[in-house]
Amino acid sequence: MKNKNAKSYTNAIGIIVLLLIIAGFIYYIATHLSDFKQLSLVNPIFILYLAIIVLLFSIASGLILKYTLVPFGIKMKFKEWFGLSTITTFYNTITPFRGGMVAKAVYLKKTHKFSYTDFLANYSGIYIINFLASGLLGMISMWFLYKESSQFNLVIFLIFLAFFIPSLGVIIFSPNLKDTKYSIINRVINLINGWNKLRRNKLVVFQVIIITIVQLALGAISSTISYHIFGIELTLSQAFFLVSIGTIAGAFSITPGSLGIAEAVAVFSALAIGITPAQSLTVAILGRAVSTIIIFILGPIFSYFLLKNSKENNSKNEK
Repeated sequence: MKNKNAKSYTNAIGIIVLLLIIAGFIYYIATHLSDFKQLSLVNPIFILYLAIIVLLFSIASGLILKYTLVPFGIKMKFKEWFGLSTITTFYNTITPFRGGMVAKAVYLKKTHKFSYTDFLANYSGIYIINFLASGLLGMISMWFLYKESSQFNLVIFLIFLAFFIPSLGVIIFSPNLKDTKYSIINRVINLINGWNKLRRNKLVVFQVIIITIVQLALGAISSTISYHIFGIELTLSQAFFLVSIGTIAGAFSITPGSLGIAEAVAVFSALAIGITPAQSLTVAILGRAVSTIIIFILGPIFSYFLLKNSKENNSKNEK
């Protein structure tokens, strides 16, 4: 009963936050309508490129899942790892607090007997590497921004540093721990040891770091193209700066698909490099529209395939 009440409470918070952000955006648009009217689609054909990048990003996410499951003895084919990547984004989009993660965990548990403890360790490990790469590239992009235009924001730099250093520490220093006589403590120990199973496989860690950097590069290219569609040109350092902040902020989602949160972060981070809210909000809405269309096409399709695959595997195990 307490869990249901807590879930209802957190869902209510997410909805309230979303409504407040949407109300803020509506107010801003209504009071700055002239700024938005000045924007126009200069290169609409580039929207097709954004759709391709959304697909490539999903493939990269699927590959990360595929490689990080290898140390746990799980091997997946394309339909599974790409499908799980797609439905994770799909259910994250339609449910608050990352419902896609729950769907993925349940599928892996039923189909591959992958424990929830190991799943959380795997999930945490992916985010640790994500924070490491985002923090590092964010600081590098800020250095280039300072060299190019003397732009520097100490608070944002410290945020990047605050994610980079602990992530690096966890990757380098994570001892194996022995079980205790306390079951609750043992759950935490199993979580840490599950991460160590992943961390010890240096090839997998290297693969995930490379793919994560590729994802950040795809995000930077997507940002550059999105602004270019409206005739606004970004430098490479500006694009990496925006995507690094967006990636870190995206981990803390309390609304469906980070709706409103992602757009708010995009607007405020863009302000730091001289981009107006009208420009950044328009670009963010375009990106949201493109990704939502792609995910809403693929999500139900792969939900059906994976549900069917899970039932077939369960039938084989029963025999």
